[in-house]
Formats: sequence, C-alpha cells, structure tokens
Amino acid sequence: AIVYAKNEHQELYPASLTKIMSALLVMEAVDSGRLSLDQEITASSTIESLDTAGSTAGIKTGEIMTVEQLLYCMLVVSANEACVILAEAVAGSVDSFVEQMNAKAQALGCENTHFVNPNGLHDSQHYTSAWDLYLITRAAMEYEDFMTICDTADVVIPATNLSAERHLYTTNYLISTWRSRGYINSDARGIKTGSTSEAGHCLVSSAVRGSLSFISVVLGGDRVTLENNEIRTYSFYDTNLLFNWAFDSFSYQTVLEANQPITREAAVSLSKIDHVTLVPANEVEVLLPKSLKPEDLEQTATLKADPV
Repeated sequence: AIVYAKNEHQELYPASLTKIMSALLVMEAVDSGRLSLDQEITASSTIESLDTAGSTAGIKTGEIMTVEQLLYCMLVVSANEACVILAEAVAGSVDSFVEQMNAKAQALGCENTHFVNPNGLHDSQHYTSAWDLYLITRAAMEYEDFMTICDTADVVIPATNLSAERHLYTTNYLISTWRSRGYINSDARGIKTGSTSEAGHCLVSSAVRGSLSFISVVLGGDRVTLENNEIRTYSFYDTNLLFNWAFDSFSYQTVLEANQPITREAAVSLSKIDHVTLVPANEVEVLLPKSLKPEDLEQTATLKADPV
C-alpha cells in the first residue's frame, strides 16, 4: 500500500543504491547453490580499474575473502570493489552480471531502470526510479541474510592473506551515530545509502513499529549547511519525517468482521431460494488514515456472476 509518492517513476541516478540489486543477485546465487556464504573468492585485477575516489574497503588484487565478508563490505561501507568481485563470482564477468541485473529488473516489473555497472558509479545511462528501487528492495528483503547485513551498524572482518583486521562502520546515519549524529531512528532497519555529485544523497530504508512496517525510497537529496552551521543531509532527514508521519497517521483497521453480512445480497437461480446473504470469508483489515473509521467507508460489492 502506497501512503505517499512523489515523482516515483522519474528516471534518476541511484548511486550506490544499485548495490541492492547486486546483493539480490548474489543472494539468489547462494539460494540456488551456485555460491555459498562461506565460499572464498580471490579478488581479480579488474578492481584496479575502479575510481579510487569512490567508496572502498581497501580490498587488493589477490586478496581472499568469503562471499559473506564481501557482502558486508558492499552493504555496510558500500565498497565498490566488492561488487566487482562478487559480480565475477556470480556471472563470470562484470558485463554478464550487468546483463543479469537488467534482466532481473525487467522480471520484477521495473519500467524505468537501466544498469551499466554493479556498484552505481556515475554513468548517464545508469538510472532507475524510486518505484523501481522499491520493487528491487522488496525482492531483496525476502532474504534474511540481506536484511541482517544491511541492518548492521558495525562489523569486524577478520585478517586476510593481504590485510589486517578491518572494522567497518555503516554509512547509514539512521542506525548508527559513528559518522553523523541527529538522525538515529530506533524503528529503522537498514537498508542502503548512496551518493554522488550527480545523484545527490539517496537512501532506501525500512522501519517497523508494532504491526506496521514501511519502506522509504528517497532520491536526489541535498546536503546543506544551515544558519547554525548544522550540516543537514536531507536523504536521512526526509526519511525520518516520512517514517514518523506514516506511523503517526496510519493504522490497520478491521473494516469487515468474518461472517458479518455486507450490504449486498446475491440473486440465485435454479434454487429453492431466490437470494443469499453475502459475508466475507475472513476478517478484512485495511491500512487507513487514523482520521478515518471503517464506518466512514462506502461499501460496494461486485459480483462475478449475477445471478449466481
């Protein structure tokens, strides 16, 4: 159920939110047995061609890490090289992996998405939309390991053949104060940040409070310095506004009890009786603004056959 949308189908640059799709394909490979989380992968020289100014975990050519460790590097500190290493492990090459990304996007119903790399480094032909990112994220959230990794504030990666122990801290200000304060949200669960000068500041997050859960997708946020010298990053600021508004404004309400007759009867032919009373098979709950009550709703019933 959509409670708020603005320009949700506009084609925009996703930056590192791209990594949600990359992680989804890795999770599918693990689920199908083509990879395992404890499988060791050796980083190829392909990573040397990446822009060193981008997000990195400092992984070196020839370094050996497990699939799970690479996922933590990809999703916690947004390491671009981890995406390349995992892409080659899944598909044999980055180009083949990107083909799989676009095929998966199409299969999920994404209509405004085209990927050219697995990490979100800027390219004018690499774009998606808020709605398409929701579709991709919803699919990834079906994997428990994905959410566990995305909701990790900090993690220690053990020493490898080429590196000492790494302590990684999330780029997500909603679940950690290590990089910035003022945005922490106890309801938030992950998911992924992204930023480039072209994409602005982007965030996909989920939040759970009681029986309600929401997914928020914010693209193109600004980072500004306010008059009091506070630096405000609007991807996090606006996401918190959206979550608080949604939890405060909506609730699930029972609009029909099981076996409660509805307002319409159904005509019956070829029977000793000429009509039957209609009742729902189960209790019906609907997400409604708290300002509305079930009795405020207009009740209609459409029959597939009349008479039945």
